[in-house]
Amino acid sequence: MTDDPVDADALRGLGVPHGDAISEMDASPQDEAAALRHTGLAIARWWLRARRRREEMFGPGLFADPAWDILLDLYTAAARGESVQISSLAHAARVPHSTAIRWASILTRAGIVERRKDPTDGRRVHVSLSAAASALMEDFFARLITDGQRPPMIGSDI
Repeated sequence: MTDDPVDADALRGLGVPHGDAISEMDASPQDEAAALRHTGLAIARWWLRARRRREEMFGPGLFADPAWDILLDLYTAAARGESVQISSLAHAARVPHSTAIRWASILTRAGIVERRKDPTDGRRVHVSLSAAASALMEDFFARLITDGQRPPMIGSDI
């Protein structure tokens, strides 16, 4: 994760040059869906960076939303094609290991997170968003985008 206010690679991903919005006249439904996914991912990355910046400025421990941080981390990791070990959730959420494990259990019971054992090392457990949770995250970001709620620099020309 970088400290840049906008992740230029995120804004150029999924075939959307420089994060420009696709015009309705030129866009196919697949292009529009890709643009929504791309912009949703940019929002998730921006949100994670904003939360880290807030923590740097106001100090750790004042604000806490570990479940949301975990979901954002898993969402962005899936987009990068990365596997997330359950042990790294504490770092992602900036909480003690026991808190991250507790939230992972709550999210697993709710059907939001799925756990699977590492096939090469049975001691490791990998976690990811369930298919339903991934769809909810995409729908959440799509609604933010269509309601005009995205941060202004996301989806604009840099």
